[in-house]
Amino acid sequence: MMSECLSKLFNLSPRDLQLYASKLLHAYCVAKSIRHVAVDELIVHLNSFPEGRDLAEWERKGALLPLSGRGDDMPQDLNQSIPSQDIDDFCHVVDSAVEVGIVDVYGAPSELPVKLLEKITSILRKNGIDIPQL
Repeated sequence: MMSECLSKLFNLSPRDLQLYASKLLHAYCVAKSIRHVAVDELIVHLNSFPEGRDLAEWERKGALLPLSGRGDDMPQDLNQSIPSQDIDDFCHVVDSAVEVGIVDVYGAPSELPVKLLEKITSILRKNGIDIPQL
């Protein structure tokens, strides 16, 4: 990422970082024509990230989603709808987007959310997908 963009990311709140991760996930899915109710539910969940309160409850609800982004198997029909060459990238984007919001839930703020966003944007770039504005 460009250093100007990187410095903007470091100035964002945890909520804004999560919202941006959700936007990146959505951009990937739109570009790859990935449509599934489990993806929609995950994006709605990521967009409901609470600012400074109820983070543990939010994190718990996310773990119960059909597509949780925490290493659990994704719904079979979703898996079958994604071209095999895109599965790894899709899983990395989903897992990283989820991790942006939960990596610092139980500890001090770190650089990890920004590093995860960098990982997602590099996957989008590799796939020729435009990076959404902050």
